[in-house]
Amino acid sequence: MLQSIREERSRQFKMALRIAIPTLLFVSALAYGVFFREKPIDFNFQNIVLMSATTFVIVYFIFFALELSRKETLLDRVTGGFHYDAFIRRVYKKKPKYLAVIQIDNLSEINENFGVAKTDQLLRSLINYLNEDVLYKLDKGALIGRKMGAEILIALDADSESIDDALSNFIKKHKDVDGVEVELNYALIHYNIDDLEKSLEQLRDLVIRKASTTSTDNALNIVDAKGISQREKMIIETLHSNGVSLSFRPLLNLATGRKSLYEIGVRMQSDNEIISPKEFLPVINRHNLGEEYDLLIFSKIVEVASLVDDNISFSFNLSPYSLRKDSFLNACFKKLDDSNISPNRLIIELYERRKYRSLDIYLDRLKEIKQKGIRLCLDNFGASNASMDYLRTFAFDMIQFDRDYTKDIETTKGYSIVQSFVTMAKEMNMQTVAKWVDTSDKVEIFKSIGVDYIQGYIAGRVMKEDEFLRYHNPIRKAN
Repeated sequence: MLQSIREERSRQFKMALRIAIPTLLFVSALAYGVFFREKPIDFNFQNIVLMSATTFVIVYFIFFALELSRKETLLDRVTGGFHYDAFIRRVYKKKPKYLAVIQIDNLSEINENFGVAKTDQLLRSLINYLNEDVLYKLDKGALIGRKMGAEILIALDADSESIDDALSNFIKKHKDVDGVEVELNYALIHYNIDDLEKSLEQLRDLVIRKASTTSTDNALNIVDAKGISQREKMIIETLHSNGVSLSFRPLLNLATGRKSLYEIGVRMQSDNEIISPKEFLPVINRHNLGEEYDLLIFSKIVEVASLVDDNISFSFNLSPYSLRKDSFLNACFKKLDDSNISPNRLIIELYERRKYRSLDIYLDRLKEIKQKGIRLCLDNFGASNASMDYLRTFAFDMIQFDRDYTKDIETTKGYSIVQSFVTMAKEMNMQTVAKWVDTSDKVEIFKSIGVDYIQGYIAGRVMKEDEFLRYHNPIRKAN
């Protein structure tokens, strides 16, 4: 039985006592007054009103107590585990050594295809399997809770490697729950700081990082909350001190053979250590620093563009959340106006898995960007349904094909799909980019199809910012 259900039954029993004892006392007093007194109560109008009022108060008290019991329940309505607030209170009381999260990556897809009732049943089954297969064997007092639909929270005391092995085996075993295919991911953290909410946020970041990497390194499975907190502080301080570095990946123009377009990559650098976006972006987003980060990137690119030849352009990614804000666009436009570069040299890459709800408002922002002269590129084209939705409603300057299309270009089907995309792009006056091209054979294929640019190992290696400036800055070359 789940720990949450045991505690809920205990709470309900105590609540029943709280209701039953006053009620029993009232009934006893009433029985004594009516039947056992030497002089029975006179059922006159005054006494009848008094007894009716007392009965109403008792009934209302019982109703109020039952309603209070419902509101004070410890259980998550769907799973039977603790609801989020009850989970938080018990974690503070239990002070477990480890916190873990199991995330159902495809829960929205399950809900869409199987309905709410089946999804709720799946969640209940998953919680029970988790309790029986993992938690009961490791820690009988383990806590299971839920905040959001796809997120199952765990608090327990056990050996970290035993927990990690158990959760890993659980996910491998339960790829199918109640006849439904599920995609599970998990993360584990050593809970050694006082800020529980922060530790849970760190867990969410970790599970996102794990989902986006193919690494099997357990370093992402077992981490230390205190260490992460210190690293988060370092990332934020690095951002505030403008400690980001740019890298430049060349794109080869297949028609001219020139490398006049570079795609920008971003890294953070602190104390000679390079921090990847997979690590620092979740921290920046969680601390609501995305707009500051994007503005810093835009400013650095404008600065670099002013130091190199006018025929060199740059493509780079900015968060769509920043692009939808007037304050951010106004700040970018001011940076651009204060520089001496042509806006046409800048290409903002956009990629969203799902279409933005307030599409009209978003399109108005994109129109402002194009009217300023900045070009727009639809990145990872074909990787989601949103690609086509945006293409139908907005005139982009460029599209970059998802890497899977590049990988399959030598197959008949892959060739046909990319060829149709290129034909469509040309009819819509858009340039095309094929990414991750690594062989001369693929170069020839893309050239024959009519792709404008290729990116990849064969197009040229990535350059750091200082190397890029030495290569392209005329003044530095002269010196």
